[in-house]
Amino acid sequence: MNICKADAIAQLSKWYNAGSRVQAMYRSVTGNTLIVGKMTELSPSIVRITGDGCEMLLYFRETSEYEYNDTRDPCTEGHKGQTGKYPIFIAVRFSTGDHLEVSEFSPNGADISR
Repeated sequence: MNICKADAIAQLSKWYNAGSRVQAMYRSVTGNTLIVGKMTELSPSIVRITGDGCEMLLYFRETSEYEYNDTRDPCTEGHKGQTGKYPIFIAVRFSTGDHLEVSEFSPNGADISR
Protein backbone atom coordinates (compact mmCIF):
# COMPACT_ATOMS: atom_id res chain seq x y z
CA MET A 1 0.00 0.00 0.00
CA ASN A 2 1.27 3.48 -0.79
CA ILE A 3 2.26 5.53 2.24
CA CYS A 4 3.62 9.01 2.80
CA LYS A 5 7.29 9.72 3.44
CA ALA A 6 6.64 10.43 7.15
CA ASP A 7 5.02 7.01 7.63
CA ALA A 8 7.92 5.28 5.87
CA ILE A 9 10.43 7.10 8.10
CA ALA A 10 8.34 6.18 11.17
CA GLN A 11 8.57 2.46 10.34
CA LEU A 12 12.29 2.70 9.60
CA SER A 13 12.70 4.58 12.91
CA LYS A 14 11.33 1.58 14.82
CA TRP A 15 14.14 -0.58 13.45
CA TYR A 16 16.72 2.20 13.86
CA ASN A 17 15.78 2.90 17.50
CA ALA A 18 15.74 -0.83 18.35
CA GLY A 19 19.18 -1.32 16.78
CA SER A 20 17.72 -4.06 14.58
CA ARG A 21 19.71 -5.62 11.79
CA VAL A 22 18.10 -4.82 8.47
CA GLN A 23 18.59 -6.00 4.96
CA ALA A 24 18.30 -3.63 2.03
CA MET A 25 18.16 -4.36 -1.70
CA TYR A 26 18.91 -1.46 -4.04
CA ARG A 27 17.90 -2.12 -7.64
CA SER A 28 18.91 0.01 -10.58
CA VAL A 29 19.12 -0.43 -14.33
CA THR A 30 22.83 -1.27 -13.98
CA GLY A 31 22.48 -3.95 -11.28
CA ASN A 32 21.45 -4.84 -7.73
CA THR A 33 23.13 -4.35 -4.37
CA LEU A 34 22.22 -6.21 -1.18
CA ILE A 35 23.46 -5.19 2.27
CA VAL A 36 22.79 -6.58 5.74
CA GLY A 37 23.65 -4.32 8.65
CA LYS A 38 22.31 -1.69 11.03
CA MET A 39 20.96 1.73 10.25
CA THR A 40 23.60 4.06 11.63
CA GLU A 41 21.92 7.25 10.43
CA LEU A 42 18.28 8.04 9.70
CA SER A 43 16.58 11.34 9.02
CA PRO A 44 13.80 12.55 6.72
CA SER A 45 16.44 13.05 4.02
CA ILE A 46 18.94 10.20 4.50
CA VAL A 47 19.37 6.56 5.48
CA ARG A 48 22.78 5.01 6.11
CA ILE A 49 23.09 1.25 6.57
CA THR A 50 26.45 -0.08 7.77
CA GLY A 51 27.39 -3.73 7.49
CA ASP A 52 30.63 -5.66 7.95
CA GLY A 53 33.11 -3.71 5.81
CA CYS A 54 30.42 -2.01 3.72
CA GLU A 55 28.00 0.89 3.80
CA MET A 56 24.96 2.06 1.85
CA LEU A 57 23.98 5.73 1.89
CA LEU A 58 20.79 6.91 0.20
CA TYR A 59 19.05 10.27 0.03
CA PHE A 60 15.27 10.53 0.19
CA ARG A 61 13.69 13.11 -2.08
CA GLU A 62 10.22 14.61 -2.10
CA THR A 63 9.69 13.02 -5.53
CA SER A 64 10.29 9.51 -4.17
CA GLU A 65 7.31 7.18 -3.74
CA TYR A 66 6.94 5.02 -0.61
CA GLU A 67 5.16 1.73 -0.08
CA TYR A 68 4.47 -0.50 2.92
CA ASN A 69 4.25 -4.24 2.29
CA ASP A 70 3.28 -6.70 4.99
CA THR A 71 2.85 -10.25 3.74
CA ARG A 72 1.36 -11.59 6.97
CA ASP A 73 -1.80 -13.62 6.64
CA PRO A 74 -4.99 -11.76 7.51
CA CYS A 75 -5.46 -11.68 11.27
CA THR A 76 -8.03 -14.08 12.72
CA GLU A 77 -8.99 -14.64 16.36
CA GLY A 78 -6.77 -17.71 16.55
CA HIS A 79 -3.74 -15.87 15.15
CA LYS A 80 -3.86 -12.59 17.09
CA GLY A 81 -0.42 -11.46 18.18
CA GLN A 82 1.38 -13.86 15.86
CA THR A 83 3.37 -12.53 12.95
CA GLY A 84 3.64 -14.30 9.66
CA LYS A 85 6.67 -15.98 8.22
CA TYR A 86 7.59 -12.95 6.12
CA PRO A 87 8.78 -9.51 7.26
CA ILE A 88 7.48 -6.02 6.69
CA PHE A 89 9.05 -4.26 3.69
CA ILE A 90 9.41 -0.55 3.17
CA ALA A 91 9.82 0.04 -0.56
CA VAL A 92 11.04 3.31 -2.06
CA ARG A 93 10.88 4.19 -5.73
CA PHE A 94 13.19 7.04 -6.64
CA SER A 95 12.45 9.49 -9.44
CA THR A 96 15.29 7.87 -11.42
CA GLY A 97 13.33 4.60 -11.47
CA ASP A 98 15.69 2.93 -8.98
CA HIS A 99 14.14 0.93 -6.13
CA LEU A 100 15.06 0.29 -2.51
CA GLU A 101 13.48 -2.38 -0.31
CA VAL A 102 14.31 -2.46 3.41
CA SER A 103 13.18 -5.10 5.90
CA GLU A 104 14.19 -6.35 9.30
CA PHE A 105 16.85 -9.05 8.80
CA SER A 106 15.95 -12.63 9.62
CA PRO A 107 18.52 -15.28 8.72
CA ASN A 108 15.75 -17.90 8.50
CA GLY A 109 13.15 -15.58 7.03
CA ALA A 110 12.11 -14.64 3.55
CA ASP A 111 14.56 -13.71 0.84
CA ILE A 112 14.22 -10.03 -0.07
CA SER A 113 15.48 -10.65 -3.59
CA ARG A 114 12.12 -11.90 -4.82
